[in-house]
Amino acid sequence: MGRTAKGLYASFILGIVCALCLLPAPSMATDDDDNAVLRENLLPAQQGDAKAQVFVGYLYETGQGVRQDYAKAAKWYEKAAWQGNATAQMQLGDMYLKGKGVPQNYVMAYMWLELASLQGSTQASTLRKDVSSRMTPVQLAEAKKLVRNWKAKK
Repeated sequence: MGRTAKGLYASFILGIVCALCLLPAPSMATDDDDNAVLRENLLPAQQGDAKAQVFVGYLYETGQGVRQDYAKAAKWYEKAAWQGNATAQMQLGDMYLKGKGVPQNYVMAYMWLELASLQGSTQASTLRKDVSSRMTPVQLAEAKKLVRNWKAKK
């Protein structure tokens, strides 16, 4: 990842961390049921609220008051990504790029990053350029086909 991509990604994460600073400090619970912030957002996330799904995914990805679990984070990001949430698409694309919680898959990384990029995410655009430089022409063609055929599930 180039310096620009790292800087943009760091800025994104810093923004989320700053937002979390406004919340009551979560306990360093080892049992997810003990986390009030998670409990507060879990029901809306389960009911399909994409913003809550992204937030729950972020809690699991970073281990904020819950056991860090990349697979759970990816699951929640994916639910929101399929609804067209650009933040979730970018996060999920990054997880596919790095193989965090999901198998490393450049085709899926490109697809999610391109979808977020099409919604104006410059961070996703930068990451997409990075992943595309690692892909074969066949992988790139497959990813672009997935983007063309993608439809949000709301």
